[in-house]
Amino acid sequence: MPPADPNADLLPHEIAGPVWYLPYPLPVMIAAGLVLLLAVALALWAFIRWRRRKARRILTARERALAALSAARVRSQETAPYDFSIEVCDVLRSFLGAEHHLPATTQTSYEFLQTARGSAVFDADRLSRLTRFLEKADAIKFARADATAADNDDLTALAEDLVKGEVPDAVAS
Repeated sequence: MPPADPNADLLPHEIAGPVWYLPYPLPVMIAAGLVLLLAVALALWAFIRWRRRKARRILTARERALAALSAARVRSQETAPYDFSIEVCDVLRSFLGAEHHLPATTQTSYEFLQTARGSAVFDADRLSRLTRFLEKADAIKFARADATAADNDDLTALAEDLVKGEVPDAVAS
């Protein structure tokens, strides 16, 4: 009689293969994990960018004008007076339009001076400085008056003075 086989009581149909305990195939789960990781990274990047943009302080019209005039002053020695007067005049007119809601960018110098005379924004001293600035800028721009780098500096100083100038009490309150 042949020796008794110790595994004889186990039949082949009773042995089961490995049991898959993951709900989806492994490559699908890896791909889903990568997509989820990418989505989290994108959300984090968007959040950081939003915070930085929110944290940036918006400059006032006065601060923007002073920064533009400061940048122009740096270039005043090498810029042609004609081009320089256009640039500085645009900065000042844009400031007056944004800060005081005056039609400075849409009117001629004469029309704007008439508007400024009727405005509470300008007292007599500021109005005379504005008149000097516009006359000097117009002489350079339209009459092509001989101008030098010193005239560029003078225009910049007048414009900065007008931008920094105090608003009369009637407008400030």
